[in-house]
Amino acid sequence: MDDRRGLTVPAARIEVRRLDPAPDLAVLAAASTADLVWLDSALPDGAPATARPRARWSVLAWTDGPFASRFHHQDRRAHRTVAAPAAAWFGPTGSDDRPAFAALADLLARTPHLPGAVAGCGFALGWVGFLGYELGRESGGPDRTADGHADADLRFVDRAVVVDHAGGAWALALVADAEPAASARNRAWLESVPTSTASADPGEVPPGLPDGVATARVSRAAYQDAVDACRAEIREGNAFQVCLTTAFAVGREARAGSGADAHLLEYLRMRAADPVPFGAWLRLGPLRVASRSPERFLRIDAAGTVLAEPIKGTRPRLVDPAADAAERDELATSAKDRAENVMIVDLLRNDLLRTALPGSVHVERLCDVETYASVHQMVSTIGAVLPERTSRADVVRAAFPPGSMTGAPKISAMAIADRLEGAPRGVYSGAIGYFSASGAVDLSVVIRTLVTVLDDAGSVRSRTLGAGGAVTWSSVAADEADEVETKTRSVLGSVGAVVSW
Repeated sequence: MDDRRGLTVPAARIEVRRLDPAPDLAVLAAASTADLVWLDSALPDGAPATARPRARWSVLAWTDGPFASRFHHQDRRAHRTVAAPAAAWFGPTGSDDRPAFAALADLLARTPHLPGAVAGCGFALGWVGFLGYELGRESGGPDRTADGHADADLRFVDRAVVVDHAGGAWALALVADAEPAASARNRAWLESVPTSTASADPGEVPPGLPDGVATARVSRAAYQDAVDACRAEIREGNAFQVCLTTAFAVGREARAGSGADAHLLEYLRMRAADPVPFGAWLRLGPLRVASRSPERFLRIDAAGTVLAEPIKGTRPRLVDPAADAAERDELATSAKDRAENVMIVDLLRNDLLRTALPGSVHVERLCDVETYASVHQMVSTIGAVLPERTSRADVVRAAFPPGSMTGAPKISAMAIADRLEGAPRGVYSGAIGYFSASGAVDLSVVIRTLVTVLDDAGSVRSRTLGAGGAVTWSSVAADEADEVETKTRSVLGSVGAVVSW
């Protein structure tokens, strides 16, 4: 026991059950009606060895356990919904007007420390969910809030299954001696997790959306005009690079078989077509988030070592092998794409310097090209080391939003993009992942992500896919619009939608 803010805090630990054979997490997700977070890692055949560590672990976390609690930030207020057995850790249910990252730092400080339960896996239960782009207002970004949903939604989860794609799977459950009834429920759940060789089959679901069309928020001509407006700002010295985005409205209903979760089945089609290291599917209240992101935002291990892996530079895969290889080589030697990537590397070095040990920030690799199922991408890696007891929330806040989605300098670039886009981005351009009770953090950049918002009756209010690209002085407006189309089709093509722009 320890004493925290006058509360007697019960000790907690993780109990583990090895699952053999390893279950298909898609089958487990489909069997649940609870809110859940699925961090879904995979790689296509032939992916580079450098990408494999990023795609080793997948996590499926349920939000209906006896200790499960919620933190969300909406309308500039921090809201906590705390399960009774967890009140000694997190305090009572309530809300206040604190900034999101300050409230999150407090919750992380109150979270019981749980050492890693599975060797090599950073996730040891804890907080999972998303941080939306509009939280950037807390670090100098535009003063907006998301439309129709929270700016951040994180759940403290006490039940999860983790899968090691190098071999092995485990169920994790939280127990606390001071809460015998809650602990007994979690032990019973631990024994109930099925092991099976059955796999989900998205091929049984008719492909496509009702109208088969994804319609852009602005016309292609208007987007190209905005690219030229960014170039004018760059010419005036107001930025070096601006990440300019738009959004595509997708058909309002996904197709599914009787009794199935249509949005989950749609995600399964997306993942079958495009394996990526940072896929995710979230069912959180009114949100359904289907993400096919290849990009890590930040990883912090329990000892305080940090990695950022920004992507800047994208080319489509081509059917003809020779033409595809030429496309990859063109990206690798593109002066424009290398310049974009290096600018964001410098930005992230500066972001990490705010919380890292002096002298520890370094570039591990610069402008490598990695190949995925639908695109070639240019990736760099920046590392750093944190001082002891550094709040993980402070580290994320100092680097938020992800620099690859803002441009440089960050504050000026965000202001320019916001003026030209004229709308909040919401989940898109933010981060998805976990703040583990071990002190580890792993967050992806929310790109190539279909976001569905439901109304109070459960009907679809909106379904959108955000897409964009980095604008520099050397950008050509038509080429930037082509890149947006490439990224949009890489996601929507798997569900049969045609891009209308």
